[in-house]
Amino acid sequence: MEIIIAAILFIIIMGAAIIYGALSWGLVVSKFWVWFLLPVFPALPAISFAQAIGLSFFIGLFHTVNTQVIQKEYKDETQGAILAVIAFWITLLVGWIVHSIWF
Repeated sequence: MEIIIAAILFIIIMGAAIIYGALSWGLVVSKFWVWFLLPVFPALPAISFAQAIGLSFFIGLFHTVNTQVIQKEYKDETQGAILAVIAFWITLLVGWIVHSIWF
């Protein structure tokens, strides 16, 4: 019974993480589209938030995965987890700073 509860909890957490990542990267892509692409290419159409999420999924198809095998005792998994949660916001902050200074 405990294994079933753990599996269900794992599925719920992974689903929430996927939704969080999709919404966060969708926000980053939609803001970057408006801040950086439309001023340079004014003939491009504006995109919706849902289209930005789809575009971020499309871009993610070309993301390579590190296949280097490191033993578990040498891995620091907390750093990767923290980075996965805040990478979107760091990217958005740096983009906002660049947009504020140069555009």
